Amino acid sequence: MKRYILTLMMSFVLFAGSAFAAGHVPQVKEKSEAEMYIKKIAKIKSDEIDYAYISSSMFRQMFKMLGADAELNDIPLQLTSIRSMRQFTATGPEGYKQLSQVMDIFLQEEETVMGMKLMALNRVDGMMTAIYGDSNSTLVINDEGDELSVVFIAGLSYDSFKALGENGIEIGL
Repeated sequence: MKRYILTLMMSFVLFAGSAFAAGHVPQVKEKSEAEMYIKKIAKIKSDEIDYAYISSSMFRQMFKMLGADAELNDIPLQLTSIRSMRQFTATGPEGYKQLSQVMDIFLQEEETVMGMKLMALNRVDGMMTAIYGDSNSTLVINDEGDELSVVFIAGLSYDSFKALGENGIEIGL
């Protein structure tokens, strides 16, 4: 599961690079209630929760280092709007407990939470995947019962997230 999330993040990084390298700077937008909540979760200090954060300026810096100067025509325009990505992964039982407690509001399968609508829900063999989205953000939660991972993408609407899959970028739906 960790490999899937890391692959997803690297796909975003690789495909978003030329858009940011071309000098596109996303406009600063007001943060939603969900984005502020996810930002608070990032302050949890635990040895059993891995946390990763990638800002739009980090995307630009990574691609400058990789020499991604040429713009690729196949890059979906949706990626240029990404402001940041935050990923949390529980790596042990205590981390799972902490992360599931703070994400419980989203794990209740409510239709709307903090302005985000439940767009997809899948339960297979004890694993649950829930995707919440709005016009500005997407939240993907994978709960395998003993491993929990959360990815929040600020600046990428659910429609854009879904369009990435339609453009051939594997998003796991």
